Amino acid sequence: MTPRITSLLIFLILADAANAQEIVPLHQQVDQLIDASQGDLASHASSRSGDAEFLRRIHLDLAGQVPGHEEAEQFLTDEDPAKREKLIDHLLASPRHARHLQHHLDVMLMQRLPKKHIEPVQWQEYLYRSVLENKPWNQLVEEILTADGVDKESRSSARFMLARDLNFDDTTRDIGRIFLGRDMQCAQCHDHPSIDDYLQRHYYGITAFLKRSYLFKDSKSGETSIGEKAEGGVKFTSVFTNEEDSTSPRLLDLPAIEDPEVAEEPYVSKPEKESRGVPKYSRRLQLAPIIISAQNRNFRINIANRCWAMVMGRGLVEPLDMMHSTNPPTHPELLELLADELLDNGYDLRALIRQLVLSETYQRSGEQVEREQALPKHLYLYAELKPLTPEQLAWSTMQSVGLAAATWREQVALLKKDNPSFDPDNAEMAATLESAVNTALQAHVDSFVAIFASGTNRFSATASQALFLENGELITDWLKPANSNLLDRLKDVEELELVARQLYFSLLSRPPTSGESASLVSFLEQFGSERIAGIAQATRAILCSAEFRFNH
Repeated sequence: MTPRITSLLIFLILADAANAQEIVPLHQQVDQLIDASQGDLASHASSRSGDAEFLRRIHLDLAGQVPGHEEAEQFLTDEDPAKREKLIDHLLASPRHARHLQHHLDVMLMQRLPKKHIEPVQWQEYLYRSVLENKPWNQLVEEILTADGVDKESRSSARFMLARDLNFDDTTRDIGRIFLGRDMQCAQCHDHPSIDDYLQRHYYGITAFLKRSYLFKDSKSGETSIGEKAEGGVKFTSVFTNEEDSTSPRLLDLPAIEDPEVAEEPYVSKPEKESRGVPKYSRRLQLAPIIISAQNRNFRINIANRCWAMVMGRGLVEPLDMMHSTNPPTHPELLELLADELLDNGYDLRALIRQLVLSETYQRSGEQVEREQALPKHLYLYAELKPLTPEQLAWSTMQSVGLAAATWREQVALLKKDNPSFDPDNAEMAATLESAVNTALQAHVDSFVAIFASGTNRFSATASQALFLENGELITDWLKPANSNLLDRLKDVEELELVARQLYFSLLSRPPTSGESASLVSFLEQFGSERIAGIAQATRAILCSAEFRFNH
């Protein structure tokens, strides 16, 4: 055997040995780091959640609504040991996941700001399509921060800037909070008095990217877009020391970005009354590249923390927008791991979310092990109890009472009427169908948002919220038999035990206990021939229950 062949064989053997070494999946690394942090309290960790608890939680976290009653029954009787992973992949690939993540990103980015310059529904559809195609987070942020509202096809992505009227203070603060995890509002007038990391130059460094930009309203179209001047700087004065300073565009402690040499003619289009200013060099367009750059660790750490909080119920840094050296992560190594994973996977949020929900940390039961002293939440010894968002509550209610399914059937019929070859199992057609269903039910979702998006803490309801659920006309209408909805399906079921079972599966994604079944049967027997009224009352009572209002 020649030396060359011998060397090749040795190389192949070593390569096979290297490939044979199993790479630890991210979700297992998450569990290892969380378990290691628990120390002596590890013995108080809750066991793995039961299938019913997991089913409801994963549907709410990935699809934004509870599962249908048939899906719930099928999952609980399925004995496939891989059924959880299969369900996770199924949900992540569904248009409902895209819609749910769209809701989450919309609230995070826009904070429910009212309509201004751009229709919110156009922006929401832009986010939906972006999530549907699994657009990388850094690409989405770049599109949002660079959009000027001129191009018709990309105009909707300019809502982030335009809805804030490009107000320098509001926009600077929100860019710091949302994309960097730093609420530097107090650094507007002086270096932060208690947070050494938040400096006035950091605040105005972001403002400097925006300061030359302004809103321009086209006299012909009436549309507002963003124009920009070729000159203008930023000066600031500390109210504590009265010292004046200035800064070029800069991102925190990264090097300042200096303007290039001024051209003899600095404009592509001069800013005039009937002409939007377009300089040859735009300071505003330098913001997105530096924010999403690899040298800016804050960007990926922030979104990693927000993804963790979305599925786990709390951030590794809390509050989410107060990241600084005196408020360190509860698990620094874990946060760095998640941030690095995002950089390595090209900011694929779907892939990161998948790994998080596959972890045993996520899949723990919410039932705490008894102990005299309360267990610290930051150790993740049990699953966090999370109230449903207004959108989750709306969609879960419509799903439970059968309105969502009825609307789905109606929209399929309409789409097939226009296109006889329409197939809801086709991925692109399924996305179109989801958009049609969403449009048909959006007014109902808006009603829930108007009631539940403000005026409450995480665990207490206001009087208006209680009245909406207990006596509101909207839900009263949904509890009338029609279009094969829940009440329509149950009105002719003879066995009351079967009514109880279907009711619990439809509303709570689980079968009733023997005691719950007996109590409900006894309650319905009191109504005699008016049993449908009793079913409506029972349905409403469960919809108002804590079990329905929270994630488990």
